[in-house]
Amino acid sequence: MTKKSTMISLIGLFILYSVFIIVQSFEHADGYLSSDSAHYLQLATNILEGNGFTTTDLIPEESAYFATWPVGYSILISGVSFVSGFGVFVSSKLVNIMILGLCFLLIYLLFKEKAFFVSIVFTISTCTEIFSYTWSEVPFLFGMLWLVYGMIRYYETEKSSYAVQLSLASLCLFLMRYIGLIGAGMVGLLGFYYLFQKKWKPMLVCWISGSIPILLAGGYLWNNLQQTGNATGMERIPRPETTAEFFDMLWNGIVVEWNLLSISSEVYVWWSASLVLATFLMFVRWSSIKALFSKELPGKRYVPLFFLFAGTIYFIAIVGMRWTSQFDPFNFRLLGPATFMFALALVSWFVQTEGIHWVRWRRFLLALFAMTVVMNIGLSTYQAVTSNDTDYMDTRRTVLATYQEIPSDSIVAMENIHARYLRPDLQYIKVHFKPYFKEKESVEAFLDRVTPNKAEGVYVEHKALSPHRYHESFVQLMEENSAHFIRLE
Repeated sequence: MTKKSTMISLIGLFILYSVFIIVQSFEHADGYLSSDSAHYLQLATNILEGNGFTTTDLIPEESAYFATWPVGYSILISGVSFVSGFGVFVSSKLVNIMILGLCFLLIYLLFKEKAFFVSIVFTISTCTEIFSYTWSEVPFLFGMLWLVYGMIRYYETEKSSYAVQLSLASLCLFLMRYIGLIGAGMVGLLGFYYLFQKKWKPMLVCWISGSIPILLAGGYLWNNLQQTGNATGMERIPRPETTAEFFDMLWNGIVVEWNLLSISSEVYVWWSASLVLATFLMFVRWSSIKALFSKELPGKRYVPLFFLFAGTIYFIAIVGMRWTSQFDPFNFRLLGPATFMFALALVSWFVQTEGIHWVRWRRFLLALFAMTVVMNIGLSTYQAVTSNDTDYMDTRRTVLATYQEIPSDSIVAMENIHARYLRPDLQYIKVHFKPYFKEKESVEAFLDRVTPNKAEGVYVEHKALSPHRYHESFVQLMEENSAHFIRLE
């Protein structure tokens, strides 16, 4: 492809992808928001109202400082909302779209005329799902790509301007997710490469570039500790799974990541594998596979290695963290950044070839691209538009109407996730439940924890609860009351 046709193709894919994100978000009942998303939007609203990083605080003994997640993503959302005038929900989707554009720009800067073929990675199911959600994983993926871009360019040129980018990319990763501190570690490991090469200046530059975000992250975590009593905002508890259960969960998560057409282990798994195998056998020959390992491979052989390096470090880090503490199970959200890096490593390896070998790999990539675009973007958009199910605006109106009965400056537990950013004047307290907390919290213990307070009232939103997760007193409370909100005395 020529430079012009590459740019046109990338812009076309960007427009198609952007429409997909907007349609998915508005047609989905929850707007592609999760509980975490609601917290990001709550903080973004709080920032816009000039209240900083502490949300509505009615309990002297319970910190409302935002520390369970880093503040970076919420700052981006509030910034876009402030400039554009849109609400935080729309602004979060605009942030994702802008980040997608930045990702395409970095892909173009790295691969030039072959950039469009590398962009196929963004159309696999893991990426289309992540970019639809209001999740900090979206800028985190950009941060990973930026970091690899910076490492490749520094490796090629040893210019100090790319060392600055390494520091900024590492800091970006940390401000999106705490595990992003691995970015600074990767820069430090690049410094060790130069140490073994006895190249002292780039060694020191890398170590300094990696040390700066580590020091800033240390100050950030220390402030969290002072504000909340925990460096990451909440007590981390050991994993509940046995060793066998843990690795079974990990294996299932990895298998799902190989499914290019769905984030489910039960939908399109064999279709996806069969279609990939069929297109591979149709377009690729043994000589083209051998060309990938040839010493005469004309492209930059180190480019795929940098992506492989970043993906491996992330994978080891996330598995290690999940081994030592309880949080989400292994799924496309946790494993997505590793999948993203591994996929880029593979595709960037294919595009190093030239001649007839590149023709074959290009046809293979275009066939995969057609398959993933049709299924993950085209079909998903069609199904969303033609569905008669409740959409996001319906949900928003329902939540606003339901919460009218709750007076301002009240405490609410078991809340609808959308209330967090639609009613920022309330304080939302999470009832302790298994497996995310050590013990199931009783109604009495919950009231003790939120007392004394300055609230107009303490309410629990009615919902069905599992006795395996919640204390029996809360389960009984829900069974004995039919009101939408239960006031606790």
